[in-house]
Amino acid sequence: MTPEEEARFFVQIVGDAQRTVLCEPHRVAEIREAVERLDMAGILTVKTSQVCPEGKLLVIDVQALEASARQAASKPIRFRR
Repeated sequence: MTPEEEARFFVQIVGDAQRTVLCEPHRVAEIREAVERLDMAGILTVKTSQVCPEGKLLVIDVQALEASARQAASKPIRFRR
């Protein structure tokens, strides 16, 4: 594997590992600090959500959701009779 191929491979791994963390609005600073303390700011994006259950964090793979939506949208719609 060439150095360029290795670099592209690791960029792909980091991209695939990215996740979005949803938390309650009043906890966003606390969660962001924890993510930064763990040196995971390049992988985890912290956002607030009004629908996040109290005391919980929701971790979402946005890329997978988007891919799933694209796949679902590309399937033909069949109506039952």
